[in-house]
Amino acid sequence: MTTNETTLELLWPKSSDFAVVAELVRDGLVESRHWGIAALVGPEGKTIDEIGKAKRLIFPRSSVKPLQAVAARRAGLKLEGAQLAITTGSHQGTEAHAKLVEAILVGAGLGLESLQCPLAWPAGVEEALAAGSQKREYFNCSGKHAGFLAASVAAGYPTENYLSPTHPLQQSITEVIEEYAGEKVLFTTVDGCGAPLHTLTIEGLARAIGKFTATDTEIVDAMLGNAWAVDGHGTADTLLMEAGFVAKLGAEGVFVIGTRDGHGVAVKIADGNLRAAPLVAMGLLHKNGLIETSLYETLFEKISQKVTGGSKVTGRLEITN
Repeated sequence: MTTNETTLELLWPKSSDFAVVAELVRDGLVESRHWGIAALVGPEGKTIDEIGKAKRLIFPRSSVKPLQAVAARRAGLKLEGAQLAITTGSHQGTEAHAKLVEAILVGAGLGLESLQCPLAWPAGVEEALAAGSQKREYFNCSGKHAGFLAASVAAGYPTENYLSPTHPLQQSITEVIEEYAGEKVLFTTVDGCGAPLHTLTIEGLARAIGKFTATDTEIVDAMLGNAWAVDGHGTADTLLMEAGFVAKLGAEGVFVIGTRDGHGVAVKIADGNLRAAPLVAMGLLHKNGLIETSLYETLFEKISQKVTGGSKVTGRLEITN
């Protein structure tokens, strides 16, 4: 067994590393529970608070898209507003999202056929019915892929292999992730969209999103000013961005929040369900005085899943820490 393999085995989370972080309460009784790990890191990069064992490795999935956008900007990506925002996004595949993706590619002298993400339907039922067929621009990561392609054109990199781990842009992305997280990437695989996917510890991910939010003003402003382009209207990360926080989901129960002063929160839910993750992240901010109580309660009410008995609300998803 190599040194890296041994380290991976030691740092990969075990069941005992997770703690109960949320409970679905029906009429006063707990119906379901979620286990998770979470970390809050301060502007100096030190862990302030944690739930479970935050020095454990995870696949951060789409929560690192803002960092990928940093690398694309360093390579020469010249986008702004909603076009820049969607390069960080996991969008809903609406026609408005698809048009942004197409505009990015056209601006780089490319067409939609350059995309190498999978085919997909729009996320909404009505949008999917109207679409008529699956398209690559409907895939939730197509904005990131368009950003990769436009950055490659700007830098003079090849575009046909833009997803290869040896591609110059992908190597730059690895460097940015390590720089912002303050740790080395120990393992790389392939994400659902076909792009390289690197492991990070939960506290490293929190450190990275805090540093990003404090330092990458142009990307942050684009995300906060065009939150719908990052995801869609009314979603948890959109609501948090509209309230002034950088927020980004990742598949399999990952969620991050960054504050303008450099605090970062990262959450991983053990069962992969996202419904508890933003609430747990918000809870750590509130516990440590980083979000006003009135705003916290308003967002919690909007984001927390309600429990109904007929037409009556009898409970909701509550956090336990």
